Amino acid sequence: ICYFSAGTSEDWRPDINQFNTSHMGAHLPLWPGERWLDIRQKEVLKIQKKRIRMAAQKGCDAVDPDNVDGFDNENGGGFKPPLTPKDTIKFMRHLSTYSRRHGMSIGLKNAVSVMPKLEKYVQFAVNEECITEDECEKYDSFMSPKRHRGKPVFHI
Repeated sequence: ICYFSAGTSEDWRPDINQFNTSHMGAHLPLWPGERWLDIRQKEVLKIQKKRIRMAAQKGCDAVDPDNVDGFDNENGGGFKPPLTPKDTIKFMRHLSTYSRRHGMSIGLKNAVSVMPKLEKYVQFAVNEECITEDECEKYDSFMSPKRHRGKPVFHI
């Protein structure tokens, strides 16, 4: 499973210069050098598709796009208008289609509030803080064999 940050720019990544200031929103306070991305912009999607292609070329079986929950942080990522759950759903559906086209599965990291709308587009989920945030039970339906063939949830 290959990781990449789909919803933020990171100033240490080699493709940072492909993003321009109109793509970038608020800084992530706990992560210096990282800013929310306006996932509604076509150019941002194109850059993330390049990352998915690179993962496929490296032989990855799946991708783990991180930080797709900008709508839930920093006043919608610091954009006007702010990012919304619908923006994340649309963005993740594009990433899912593209990943599958390249023979890879895709996961949903955190972003549990949009999980019901994305369950059929992702093959696994990743959570980092469900215990801290008291939201682990929100993954129950995702793992249910009756509803979604018992998709895995990785707690890291």
